[in-house]
Amino acid sequence: MITIIKAEELTDQSFAPYGTILNADRVTPKIKEEIFTFWDGLAELDIKGKTTVALLEVYPREPKFSKLERHARTEEVFFALDRDVIALVGGPTPSADLPDLRTVKAFRLEAGKGVFLREGVWHWIPHPLGGKARLIVIFRKGTPEEDLDIKDVKEKQGIEFHIDV
Repeated sequence: MITIIKAEELTDQSFAPYGTILNADRVTPKIKEEIFTFWDGLAELDIKGKTTVALLEVYPREPKFSKLERHARTEEVFFALDRDVIALVGGPTPSADLPDLRTVKAFRLEAGKGVFLREGVWHWIPHPLGGKARLIVIFRKGTPEEDLDIKDVKEKQGIEFHIDV
């Protein structure tokens, strides 16, 4: 079965079930000098242990997916650097082994903005718009090895999502 999900506008209200939006345009710079501007406090992560800052490069592909992943013990940040992407998310299901497919959404994330995902929020690799895109990813060190739960809902429930961009 194919489920079409329309890429929605990213707003505080629409994204609230998954986390918060990181947007420097909404925050007064902490320091503003002639040669730089510094914004502090875009998000506060409550990560137990060392934190890793990673680079994720995503490549053009068909606007469909069937896999979702979650991290039960860490929050996560995706920050789009050079190109708009579609952030793919689903509500957390702490007492269930699979995502609640009714909560799966797609949000257009503009370059220069980011999203903060709460612990346990299901998500998938962002879908690039218009070519290769780079994102900064921040989460607890060791997350890919120790706290990565990936489910293929097509394999488990016969569902594949198509993104209406």
